[in-house]
Amino acid sequence: METILCFGIDPDIQRMKVDVDGISHYFQELTDRLIEEHQIAAIKPNYAFFAQYGFEGLYNLENIIQHYKGKIPIILDAKRGDIGKTGKAYAKEVYDFWGADAVTISPYMGKDSVEPFLREGKTVYLLCRTSNEGAGDFQELKCGRKFLYEEVALKAVEWKCGLVVGATSDSIKKIVKITDNQVPMLIPGIGTQGGDLEMIMKAIKSNPSIHRINASSSIAYAHEKGGMPAADAALKEAQKLNDTIKKYMQ
Repeated sequence: METILCFGIDPDIQRMKVDVDGISHYFQELTDRLIEEHQIAAIKPNYAFFAQYGFEGLYNLENIIQHYKGKIPIILDAKRGDIGKTGKAYAKEVYDFWGADAVTISPYMGKDSVEPFLREGKTVYLLCRTSNEGAGDFQELKCGRKFLYEEVALKAVEWKCGLVVGATSDSIKKIVKITDNQVPMLIPGIGTQGGDLEMIMKAIKSNPSIHRINASSSIAYAHEKGGMPAADAALKEAQKLNDTIKKYMQ
């Protein structure tokens, strides 16, 4: 594997300077370039960024998924998580309607809210220690001698799930130890959120290929830093990130 970089697709039409109809064209131009140059290992469309534009936005999500289905793994960042028939309905939406290969899930409601998503050939990423400022409000509450996020990591091992672990905290070191670096992680926060890519790569270096390090706006809107066309700027930013990633992929 040449890289573990994942491209997060978070449409913002004001930054893209297109109308809603232009979303899929904009991101296909960038993503095609990144794939052609072997700079990404997956894409991660964020459901909410499409849904904010109503049905037109969701049509663009469908266009993007259909365009890349079977070409590159698709992680649908939907943050689902509910029980019973509702959970089953969400799983059907994610896998059977959208056709995603993986999904992000909130584990807060327990095992029966996760089980509908546990399908052969699919990957479930449980929210564990996220990259946002408020992550510690609940995720770092003590449960006995462990933090809550550590308990989630243990459940991921038991349930054979992956984990969402942000790059803005060194908690990944504990999580790697708990999981013996055998649980796939989706790692956001290395771009505009300021996560430490070197620290992340050192933490996962014994088994990096199972993980996906995500960058979204730092790639999609890299052209804002200068006068380069969007696809050229995106490629340059991805290459910069991969220069660091590949040092640990030997």
